[in-house]
Amino acid sequence: MPIPDLRSTFFNLADDSDVIIVRFDVPRLNDEENIEMLGEELFSLVQNYHCRKMVINLATVNYLTSSVLGKLITLHRRLHRNDGRMVICELQPTVEDLMSTSKLLTYFNVSSVESEAVAFLKD
Repeated sequence: MPIPDLRSTFFNLADDSDVIIVRFDVPRLNDEENIEMLGEELFSLVQNYHCRKMVINLATVNYLTSSVLGKLITLHRRLHRNDGRMVICELQPTVEDLMSTSKLLTYFNVSSVESEAVAFLKD
């Protein structure tokens, strides 16, 4: 799948065959006004660009709010409704703790490294 022509202030995109990789560029995702824009950009990958296999790489993110978790849950649901799948990878300890407390480590497919996440989606 070619990389969607989407410019984001939050992330950059890469592809590996039919898997789109979303790599975040910002260390903190906590500005509520911008979180709405983040959600719109992520959701457009499914709605407008028809992405069905997505890796969300959070290696650079050391803080995020529950609103961001909500956007990731919504993204996961939208992908699932469109026969898609998503893997979150490379969690920083603070983000992993938050997701563990929220019981989201069992809700999402999670991988320690990006290459494993991509391989999982290719199977």
